[in-house]
Amino acid sequence: MQNFEWAENNLNVQTPHELQDRGVQVYFAPNVPRGVEIVELGTGSVTRFNDNEKRSPVGYYANYDSLHRYAREHNLPFSESNGQISFDRYPTGRTSR
Repeated sequence: MQNFEWAENNLNVQTPHELQDRGVQVYFAPNVPRGVEIVELGTGSVTRFNDNEKRSPVGYYANYDSLHRYAREHNLPFSESNGQISFDRYPTGRTSR
């Protein structure tokens, strides 16, 4: 699915709705909240849209904390390094909040 490749490859889900059904808060562009840390589900990159920042008209985003909680509950080795989420066995970046 376009703009959802990272989630498909890393979370074993086929659609944003399936990820929502698993308990992850998913936002559908352009309805992405401002000031909330989010993960772009097409690339796995972490971002936050500020008040004056234009948001993409397409794409799918997960709430960072919601995705992190999901990973913890499913024993996925969640890590963030340089603004990129990964599920490495040996994380080198931020692993908890």
